[in-house]
Amino acid sequence: MAGAISEGLSWRAIFKGLIVALVISLFLSILVTLLLYLTPLSESYLASFATLIFFLSILLGSTFSAKIAGNRGLIHGVSVGIFYLLLTLLIGVLIASDPFSWFLFLKKLFYTLIGGAIGGILGIGLTN
Repeated sequence: MAGAISEGLSWRAIFKGLIVALVISLFLSILVTLLLYLTPLSESYLASFATLIFFLSILLGSTFSAKIAGNRGLIHGVSVGIFYLLLTLLIGVLIASDPFSWFLFLKKLFYTLIGGAIGGILGIGLTN
């Protein structure tokens, strides 16, 4: 079974999708920072912006990954999402002083699976 999943799996496409997700995340974070700094928009929206950035980064990185791979879009997309989630969790544990929250983890896992799956399906739809 595990061999069947790894057949046709492109680690290169997953890595590139992860890089795209990280770049998009960085770009959107800078954009939101400028938006909050230059407008009277309240910082109370920060959690919503962070969730949107998280979801969009996974969605677009997964789309890119599946488009490059050209097959198994769902697996490529969700893989990008899972690696992105693990990386953000690792960074969060290293720099945040907040205690771990299972509720937030499950919420992020939900966004990861949905964003990765939709992105993977979109990426296959965009292949020539």
